[in-house]
Amino acid sequence: MPNIETQALFYPNLAQSRAYRIPSMITTNKGTVIAGIDARIVDQTDNPNQIDASIRRSEDDGRTWGPVQKLVSFAGEGLDGAAAIDTALLQDSHTGTIFMLYSHTPGGIGLRASEPGIGFDAQGRRALYDEEGNVYFLEQNGEVVDSQGQATDYKVDTEGYVFKCGEPRGNMYYKKGIDPRESLLEARTSFLQIIQSDDDGLTWSKPKELNGMVKEEWMRFIGSGPGCGIQLKHGNHAGRLLFPIYFSNEAGHLSCACIYSDDHGVTWQRGASPNDGRELDGEALSAKTISEGKQYLTESQVIELPTGELKYFLRNHYGLQRTAVTVSGDGGETWGEVTFDHALIDPICQSSVILYPDLGDGKVRVLFSNPADEKTRVKGTVRLSEDGGETWPYSKVIEDGYYGYSCLTVLKSGEIGVLYERVYDYSDWNNMDIQFGTFTLDWLKS
Repeated sequence: MPNIETQALFYPNLAQSRAYRIPSMITTNKGTVIAGIDARIVDQTDNPNQIDASIRRSEDDGRTWGPVQKLVSFAGEGLDGAAAIDTALLQDSHTGTIFMLYSHTPGGIGLRASEPGIGFDAQGRRALYDEEGNVYFLEQNGEVVDSQGQATDYKVDTEGYVFKCGEPRGNMYYKKGIDPRESLLEARTSFLQIIQSDDDGLTWSKPKELNGMVKEEWMRFIGSGPGCGIQLKHGNHAGRLLFPIYFSNEAGHLSCACIYSDDHGVTWQRGASPNDGRELDGEALSAKTISEGKQYLTESQVIELPTGELKYFLRNHYGLQRTAVTVSGDGGETWGEVTFDHALIDPICQSSVILYPDLGDGKVRVLFSNPADEKTRVKGTVRLSEDGGETWPYSKVIEDGYYGYSCLTVLKSGEIGVLYERVYDYSDWNNMDIQFGTFTLDWLKS
């Protein structure tokens, strides 16, 4: 049983989804709590899988919740379906716009099978490929041109369905070989996409593609560091929107970075990876060329200290079973030395870290959540630092049993909300629910 009072916010077979994974969460300017999730329609596994980006909203500090809202869904079914996986949420406090970042993959493609490439030409047109590998380009109006820019008989509708001379010819998102009428498919890679809401999460835009701005041709997979992004408040980059991401190089090896926007989400740039210029075991690294698992830096979350410095907390595969940390003095564009926080025990899992609002007493409070075990995802623990994450004197176990990915938020009441994965029956990994609970700073310190 959880050691705080919780409720299952997402659970098997809710809203026609067999399983749910990967929580994200923010509290909006208005005090609404938005909980994001992967709706994994037939099975809890990662992509390749039919996965829809979904949310629920609460307007009373998480006591009651609205229905599941499906925000992004792609064509295809079951383990052959296309995905919108691993959400992260962020609100621009200046404009009120809420952003959700996630990774899209076509049917049959996941982290490991993603091919190198951006998937678009220099004009931002989506590349489509026929069975012979010939490239075509999709115009904004759904018309398709060939590699020479000449009109073709193909058209693609807003759901990705392809037509030739008006006849159905498959779907560009489908797994290759799944439809006998198959004609044109999008690149078999990963796409970083973003959607936005201007009405406190009630309605959301169509997906916007970010690959052309933040992905390199040598990258295979690209995805969000699930959980939340931040908006900078101090220094030269105040107002900057920032999301952690991670990606793989041509050899399939993983590094992380942050993408950022200085124009309220219109355009995005990718900063350097902490692996760029990093020295590890006597070797100089770069994200493009890392070659060993122990060099991986993957899912990550970031906070801004009152000094304007960013502190970046990194899932890694080095083998110390501790969360890695690095600091940026230029708004996430470059990073300093990567160290390991020996207090942050970790079985190689995503973690959540957030800054608690300033109480005016000079203390810089940071909250950190993860499964605090070296081997398995159990013993879900929340820690409190009062010196900007240098030390962690306070901690409480909130879930003794399975505790997977999690996300923290500060509610409008000042209490802290936590959303986390819990397996309640190990006979079937689909028997995972997503628990929401609350606690106070006083409880954490008691």
